[in-house]
Amino acid sequence: MTDGLFESDSPLLPWLPGETLFSLCSRHHRLWGYASDWQTAHLLFGGRRIGIHHDLPSGLDEFCERTGGRLGLPAEIAAERTLLRFYRPFREAQEAEAAVQTMRGRSVAHLKFRLGLLTSRFRANHPLKACPECMKADVQATGWVYWHIAHQYPGVWVCPKHACWLRVSTVKSTGVERFLWHLPTEDRLIAAAPEPSRSVTEACTRLARNVVALIEQATGTGVLQLQRVQPALIQQAARQGWVTHGGSVRMNQAAPAYRDYCAALRVVPEFAGLPGNLAEAGAQLGRLLHRPPRDTHPLRILLAIDWLFGDASAYLAAALLAEEGHRSEELAPGSDGGGAVHDSDDRRKLQVLALVSAGVSVSAAAGEVGVAVATAMAWLAASGIAVPRRPKILRAEVLAALVKDLQTGKDKSEVAQTYGVSVVTVTRVLRTVVGLQSAWHAARFARAQTAARAEWLKALEQYPALGIKLLRAIVPSAFAWLYRNDRAWLVDHAPPPADRNPALRSGSVRWDERDAHLSKAVLDAALTLSHSNSGKPLRLWQLYQAVPELKAKLASLHRLPLTNRVIETALGRRRRPTAPGDLFD
Repeated sequence: MTDGLFESDSPLLPWLPGETLFSLCSRHHRLWGYASDWQTAHLLFGGRRIGIHHDLPSGLDEFCERTGGRLGLPAEIAAERTLLRFYRPFREAQEAEAAVQTMRGRSVAHLKFRLGLLTSRFRANHPLKACPECMKADVQATGWVYWHIAHQYPGVWVCPKHACWLRVSTVKSTGVERFLWHLPTEDRLIAAAPEPSRSVTEACTRLARNVVALIEQATGTGVLQLQRVQPALIQQAARQGWVTHGGSVRMNQAAPAYRDYCAALRVVPEFAGLPGNLAEAGAQLGRLLHRPPRDTHPLRILLAIDWLFGDASAYLAAALLAEEGHRSEELAPGSDGGGAVHDSDDRRKLQVLALVSAGVSVSAAAGEVGVAVATAMAWLAASGIAVPRRPKILRAEVLAALVKDLQTGKDKSEVAQTYGVSVVTVTRVLRTVVGLQSAWHAARFARAQTAARAEWLKALEQYPALGIKLLRAIVPSAFAWLYRNDRAWLVDHAPPPADRNPALRSGSVRWDERDAHLSKAVLDAALTLSHSNSGKPLRLWQLYQAVPELKAKLASLHRLPLTNRVIETALGRRRRPTAPGDLFD
């Protein structure tokens, strides 16, 4: 029974301004004086290790029930007092609601994977951060030092209020004392960056203020998704003269500017994945500014806004204009009109369709609206309109054979080599033959599905005693493809959690001695590899390559618990567990 757990006169602390749920629970632990942290967790969340995550905690339903709703409802706490407040504006409403539902339960396993954090080049551990000046002011104003939600946002490394560098906690996100409650203390805080220069400080201060302003002004889910932000980004890039009349981004001009912008930020460890050269800058800009927009980490979107606008209010004004449909007349003098690229494309596409329907030739229609003939043909094919061809390279019989090969899902480079044409020509055929592109994608999906399923079934048959973690390590690419594209089948074909191979019987083999010997050999190999692996994740194949006898024992790991534990620890030391690998644990 939890009714009346905290009566009106019980020591239940109120929220402090901008405080996180983890901070409030840590203050209760300090106030109540329990000897063990699990006692506070059990009292507030009904479990020894429930609710202890400092960024995206679980157990919100139990917390609200035990506190009688005096501190808010689960959805309200999730949206305002956890890092879901940062991620909500970048997700669809149903995704945000699913995250809230997960946090209301007893486990948040796989939540970071579903939010796309584990597959990005940014860290997903969310280190606790505190401002030294805020700590002093908080003690004077409230008597407490506590964690501010705005300081915990990704991308915020300078206090927006005091313009001083935040300090990073050495516990929780590092794995140290990860099940304990913790408040900011000077002896547990370290510098975020080693002796940053003035230019680095100014750049990080501006970014922090823009991040906080954008998150605080986001009025709902999805408002900062790339597809909604992208029109304003392209408009601003066009004002810089980086967008052609046809809508293409001039990467030779934009990429150097983006690289130079990122150079000042790369001092901070969180931003180490930002581009350090022109090739990387061009690739990242391509994902941000080219249509159709693809899902990307929220930090990349915020960095692009900070780079192009320099001020959150300037972006919000531009986004409002883009949302209302303002086009080239809203651009600054000297712009070439590229800010209305997408609206212009839609208008010209309709013009081409109308002209061709009226009997105008494709080349004439393309010339009249100012696009390439190949572009006009692709628009027509996407609308289901077949266009007569005037072959210059492909004769009719060769074209028919090429189309037939593409319909089976063959790779474009393979087809190009077979028929002695360029990959560009094959791509043009894909785009301009009605229905071919969708058929090609469907065939390639079927091919990849068949190959991944076969590889997974082969691994299941070859190693019937392995669990999902080690099985994934043996065929990582097959698991990743199936998890993303064929998850229902993967769940149906997962190894059972126990007694995977009852046919294996114990005999005269001294498994304890073999386990001790093999576990030591694997541990020694893992330590050696970790020093020579140049920071790359440690793979299972590397272990059994270094310890040849290990591969033959993979099917018997249920008899070798020490070896099994060493393998799991070694694989987990170099990389954090991801949702696919933990799906069935």
